[in-house]
Amino acid sequence: MKLNELTIKEAIEGLKSKEFSSVELTKACLDQIKKHNPLLNAFIAICEDFALYEAKKADALALQGETLEAKPLLGIPIALKDLFSTKGIKTTAGSKVLADYIPQYDATVVKKLKDAGAVIIGKTNLDAWGHGSRWIK
Repeated sequence: MKLNELTIKEAIEGLKSKEFSSVELTKACLDQIKKHNPLLNAFIAICEDFALYEAKKADALALQGETLEAKPLLGIPIALKDLFSTKGIKTTAGSKVLADYIPQYDATVVKKLKDAGAVIIGKTNLDAWGHGSRWIK
């Protein structure tokens, strides 16, 4: 079983049954990102240290009896489009203008994902400001 190929449902079931930990799941995803991103350039930012820290916290919460009803995405690694402000993580919106911008707050969607227990593994690439490609006819 390749952990990085699981659906969210399969990952939740595996975490719940303790087949693997959030740290193992997160590492499997990060390993694939590091392997393929140099060619694909799919990620603008890879948040390895932050993701592993959050995965460890998720595993600790699960051991303490945190329920999936309270945190339905507990320990699930996710990637965010680099359009969403993410506190403490570089957010460029795919633009050189924001090349060094690090938000002091989370966008609402990011806050809701964090509150649900999701583990942010990185920020994905996009056309600048999310305007779409000019090459599409």
